[in-house]
Amino acid sequence: MPDLHVTDIADVTDVAVVPDDVRSVFTDAVTRRVGAGATGDTVLDDPEWRLPDTVAEALSHSVAFPDAAGPGFRVVRGLFDAFGDQGPTPGHWTEADPRRTAAFDVALALAGSTLGTVFGWKDQQGGRIVHNILPSPGCEHMQVGASSTVPLAWHTEDAFHPDRADLLLLACVRNPDGVGSRLASIRSVGSTRLDESDLAQLRRPALTILPDDSYEDDDASGMEPVGMPTVWESPDGWCVRYDPSYTRFLTEDPAFVTAHERLGAAFESDGFVVSLDPGDLLLVDNDAMVHGRVAFRPRYDGSDRWLKRVLVRVEGGGRYRPPSEAGEHGYDQLRVFPGALPRA
Repeated sequence: MPDLHVTDIADVTDVAVVPDDVRSVFTDAVTRRVGAGATGDTVLDDPEWRLPDTVAEALSHSVAFPDAAGPGFRVVRGLFDAFGDQGPTPGHWTEADPRRTAAFDVALALAGSTLGTVFGWKDQQGGRIVHNILPSPGCEHMQVGASSTVPLAWHTEDAFHPDRADLLLLACVRNPDGVGSRLASIRSVGSTRLDESDLAQLRRPALTILPDDSYEDDDASGMEPVGMPTVWESPDGWCVRYDPSYTRFLTEDPAFVTAHERLGAAFESDGFVVSLDPGDLLLVDNDAMVHGRVAFRPRYDGSDRWLKRVLVRVEGGGRYRPPSEAGEHGYDQLRVFPGALPRA
């Protein structure tokens, strides 16, 4: 894999710093909800715990969907500054205590809710709304968020499913080694690295993508595959659905296979790395960008990199995806919405 350009936060074109007065009002709202018993997985269950319109509006100037004409991602700084240290990095997502990190998790869930519908997956991380992304023993070489010693390959989040997130939010709890998130844009490579014949091939529904190994499901590989296009055009520009680690080609046509390989090479050529600091929030347009992570050596001593993740769907928000997605079965993976499951 070629070395990717490392982008300092100061060089990011779409970076927002939350003003002190907005952070203060938001922090107060979070603190009151945590005091009433809310966690990140329950705060959106109760309509009375949703953010007041005035607070959501104030927050929207910082926590905003990446500009469609921009890079396809945004970094927000300062939103979580008041919540302090979250304790040692757990060794596995099941060891993360939602009570211990309640304020941080509630803040992330509420921030996500200002952008659309926050959801989780029934078979992923126990149906939690706020996910913990951290290295875990035994997962070092897997292509999941718990891996470490291998790079996490380029992918769009939950590419296997027609109801995947429109927006991915990653909040940094801890990152002492500056482990970077990898990003690349289809709107950059689609216009500069691929020719018309490549794009025509990639529009074909000539592959399927399976759920990744973070899902507790052994039946997906036995289901009838449904063809999916890899790229399509929307009013905002080129869009992509991509996860080569879990892709199965439905054709042996060398023209298609070559186009798909050229797409991966284009992401490598144009990709870059953004290293998040504690408290930073990264918002990724899941149709415009692929993302991943550089390799690192975990210590498993409570000091490893630790991110929190929420998924957001912009229902009725004008996002365009191919009509053929309406006929997909999504490998029977079910989304979980706030209030849908009993919470401990």
